[in-house]
Amino acid sequence: MQKWVVWVVVLLVLVTVVVGCSSPAKTEEVTASSSNPTPISKEQKVKAQGDPQGILLIDAESIDRSAKPPKHGDQAPDFVFLTEDGKEYRLSDFRGRPVVLNFWATWCPPCRAEMPALDKAYQERKKDGLLILAINEKEDRSAVRKFRQDMGVSLPMLLDTRGLVGRTYLVQGLPTSFFIEPDGTVAIRWTGMLQPEDLEYNLEVLLGR
Repeated sequence: MQKWVVWVVVLLVLVTVVVGCSSPAKTEEVTASSSNPTPISKEQKVKAQGDPQGILLIDAESIDRSAKPPKHGDQAPDFVFLTEDGKEYRLSDFRGRPVVLNFWATWCPPCRAEMPALDKAYQERKKDGLLILAINEKEDRSAVRKFRQDMGVSLPMLLDTRGLVGRTYLVQGLPTSFFIEPDGTVAIRWTGMLQPEDLEYNLEVLLGR
């Protein structure tokens, strides 16, 4: 009788362990803390005019994650990004202008190497309507703020803290850049570091010169 009881106890322990190991991990869950920007409520969102500035937070609810990974000629998937005071921008608001999306991270040496050229191109060509948005992948605001200060760059930077935009755009390595036509379609997808001559050539194609 005692052996039977022992085997029942052992079986219950094994079942408990198996159930615990098979519980799904909450890999997508993000909580507001000092290392993650505080989520901005929909009530705080105010439509902004002009170009975005500084470090902006991507609104995860606004991303069309059902879209297929974009290729040449496809419409660039839309998403919303917000300033710290709640002003709202949508990628599609910039139709009629050429846009470059640059996916990067502070720990990525090629990303750091190409950033000054991207910033210089933005400062020189924004008078021609060019907008360059540097989308940081899975880092917090403090890391990006320190990077901006250390590198001395000022082009708009977006926080993709959960990598959702990166997955929608099928970013498989950093840096990756998308050159988007004024009609909102993808013209060029560039994986890897943009050498200054590569950036210049792609911008000439994008700007029609």
